[in-house]
Amino acid sequence: MTCLCFGSIHAYGVLLAPVEQWLGTSRTVASMGYAVAIAALTIGVYLNGRIEMVFGPRLRLIGSGAVAALGLMIAGGSSSSAGLLLGFGLMYGLANGVAYAMSLGIAAAAMPGREAQAMGLATAIYGLGAVLCAQLFSAALGGMHVAVIFLVLAPVVFAICAIGAALIQGDAPVSPPSVEGGPQVIPRSLRFLWFSYLLGAFSGLMVLAHAPAIAVWRNGVGTEAGLVSSVASLGSVLGGYLGGVFAAQVPGPRGIALPLLVQAIVLLGIPFAAGIFPVTASLGLAGVCYGVLIAVIPVEVRRIFGPQGFALNYGKVFTAWGIAGVAGPVAAGYLYDITRGYGAALATAAALSLWSCFSILRVGK
Repeated sequence: MTCLCFGSIHAYGVLLAPVEQWLGTSRTVASMGYAVAIAALTIGVYLNGRIEMVFGPRLRLIGSGAVAALGLMIAGGSSSSAGLLLGFGLMYGLANGVAYAMSLGIAAAAMPGREAQAMGLATAIYGLGAVLCAQLFSAALGGMHVAVIFLVLAPVVFAICAIGAALIQGDAPVSPPSVEGGPQVIPRSLRFLWFSYLLGAFSGLMVLAHAPAIAVWRNGVGTEAGLVSSVASLGSVLGGYLGGVFAAQVPGPRGIALPLLVQAIVLLGIPFAAGIFPVTASLGLAGVCYGVLIAVIPVEVRRIFGPQGFALNYGKVFTAWGIAGVAGPVAAGYLYDITRGYGAALATAAALSLWSCFSILRVGK
């Protein structure tokens, strides 16, 4: 439930135009709410590995819920751009990152012997939260002010975190990971994981952030943009679950390389696809590949560094996703502006996927 609830941060796109109108600001400033949230989320994942050495999981989860709820109340009650950036962007983003990283570790610990499947399921539920909240927010906007949505979400987030904290068994901080046994291998593995994650996520987000526009580019203005967006999003949710199953069967660099290779092939084929079904199916498959990637990366980090070293090192690797989350969609938009089409963006994304694939395979050499 924690992952499902915190996935709401990625449904902000539904609130973008209403926030702009409510605050009387520009689309750029309204968009900054999500950009700041992504940056703060990344910092939250990074900090979780350090916070867990001081505070146990119950305190971290309750603290995340309290910070998230306070942030949402500030965003909904301030009626200002500063309140949006501080409350939703910084506070909700930070709490979101800590809670998400915690959830992966808790899920793995709760299913001994099936850690990969558990982490994949947590990843998928987090993505599903974004899809469901987007629908809920869209329906609520028919009779509810956008500020009220923030204010209603606040106690819901805190209540779910409090319930989750009560269900956690054991509240001891995590001991710092041992550095014995191969200090030469760990930095190299971390470096290649980070670089491959950066390129692979950058590639996937270049496409998924622009999926409806890509479909319109291939099929014309009559394309069902909402359908395309839903298929791509649900594809990433499915990929998150499949990624956990796949990582259990094909651990190591090959398990990361395969979805990247498939992603590259799919992206290269989209410019040649014609008709709403082939294009939508291709974008949905791209979403699946992206979902698999973001699920197998934390599994691989835990496999290399163990349970004690997972949070600390996953926080480092996750900074790659943060960079990709901010820069990837912007890069695709820039390439569209200078070429008036998505061919260059798709080719670039495919090339980055292949580069990521070859890079991760070097870990095992």
